[in-house]
Amino acid sequence: MPGQPPSRELFVFNEGKTFIANIAVRTDGTLLLSTFENGRLYSLDPRAATPKVELVAEFPGANAISSVVANSPDVFTVTGGDHRPYRYALGTMKVYTVSFQRPGQPAVVKTVAEVPDTEMLNGIASLPSKPHVVLSADSVRGRIFRIDTITGAVDVAFSDPALELDEAVPIGVNGIRIFGPHLYFVNSAKGYFGRIPIGPDGSKTGDVEIIARTPEAISQSSAYDDFGIAEPAGGNPTAYVTAHTNKIYSIDLVTGEQKLFFGGGDSTALKRPTSVAVAKDGKSIYVTTAGFETLGGSAKGQVVEIPI
Repeated sequence: MPGQPPSRELFVFNEGKTFIANIAVRTDGTLLLSTFENGRLYSLDPRAATPKVELVAEFPGANAISSVVANSPDVFTVTGGDHRPYRYALGTMKVYTVSFQRPGQPAVVKTVAEVPDTEMLNGIASLPSKPHVVLSADSVRGRIFRIDTITGAVDVAFSDPALELDEAVPIGVNGIRIFGPHLYFVNSAKGYFGRIPIGPDGSKTGDVEIIARTPEAISQSSAYDDFGIAEPAGGNPTAYVTAHTNKIYSIDLVTGEQKLFFGGGDSTALKRPTSVAVAKDGKSIYVTTAGFETLGGSAKGQVVEIPI
């Protein structure tokens, strides 16, 4: 659209039905993509002349993968289970680690924990002080789980009404990121983008602060989904937030100013964006999509690069 940065579609799943749910960037710049529909983890090299996905792993007991996050350069945590519409079957949510070996050797998948008391583990973030410990968002009951991927210990770090869902959208707290002393989050159902002060162990240490609200009436076709946080040279840290059906908002973490950064209107560049990761050089973002032409249509997920 006029006045917006150019975009480049790096890849689209043109065969089958593939909803890309989440994205992570490895230290070498390679992207990891988690998928609904088939519960797989793929890699994609955005620097290739013609980027193509490679299957990294499939996960026992999971037909859908929600999120992926780095614990170290070569170890990632993934959550998944038996997916149903806007839920996972109770008792099926699992936490896995994916360990990358030497080049040419397959990644090693290990089931490290089961979380029976939830119908959803969604957004995920690793603790900076203990990267093997992750926080994961319970989008149904408004909780943040804490999971030790070495010991398998699972507990609820905290809950809060600001994380809960309501009737407008069946997903409450969705994407989460840790930046500085805060856990940043979106609540899809309530249209919030906010932050919560946390301690080194991920426990809540203060009150929720709502930074921005979706500028549209809340519905499944306008809800916030996930986001990435960039630190531009000479500027304030900024969250780039996906919103259905075709938008990316930028939200200044210092001033709270929210702008439509990309998409909107009749733009077809992004087909239901789901997640954002910031490139290693900080000069662009990678956006994944569910790929629906319309809700309920064929899922042909994309990976799109946009300069920031």
